[in-house]
Amino acid sequence: MVVLVAAIAAGLAAGGAWRRLADLPLRRFGLVVGAVLAQAGGAMVGLLGVADESTSYVVGLAVSAAFALAFCARNVRVSGVPLVTAGLLLNALVVAANGAMPVSIVAAYHARVPIAAISAGTDARHEIAGDGTALSWLGDVVPVPLPVRPEVVSAGDVLVVAGLAELVVVGMLPGSAGVVRWRRREEHSHGEEGTQAPRPQEEQGQPRPSP
Repeated sequence: MVVLVAAIAAGLAAGGAWRRLADLPLRRFGLVVGAVLAQAGGAMVGLLGVADESTSYVVGLAVSAAFALAFCARNVRVSGVPLVTAGLLLNALVVAANGAMPVSIVAAYHARVPIAAISAGTDARHEIAGDGTALSWLGDVVPVPLPVRPEVVSAGDVLVVAGLAELVVVGMLPGSAGVVRWRRREEHSHGEEGTQAPRPQEEQGQPRPSP
């Protein structure tokens, strides 16, 4: 939220406008809704005791990542989306390798983030990073000592936030790069269709006139 607020301020300071965000050529936004519902559903199933909380979280996260990556694939030419896609892939990779997001004790200490629940094993979404942790450098290793709500984030989180910030700033500016590229592709495709030479009449199923 801090980065997004800063991105909006930067966009406005550079002469951007809110209304230009509506022109971003984002497609299949329903996939984002599906991603949110899948992750929330996985967490809810675990909390209700219907299934193991850790397993339901990982499954929900995997389904959510699939929806999110499908959305990113459809919009990869829009500014910021490639960074978001890379971040989601890194987060999904480290969670899949460990069954939870590993958290660095050192990073948590520097950010002043309590890890009592993680140490006790009651937080199904996180685990303490140790010698047996796979891809620990992709886990939550970046301390963010915010004054109100300190956090520890992963490299994937950094890429996701950076991508969202780029999406907002570029989308607010006049002549948004993402919109321009999309419109050029559309115009190019229409131009190719309009310049196609007409087919001979016999190829169109019409008889050739008699000499």
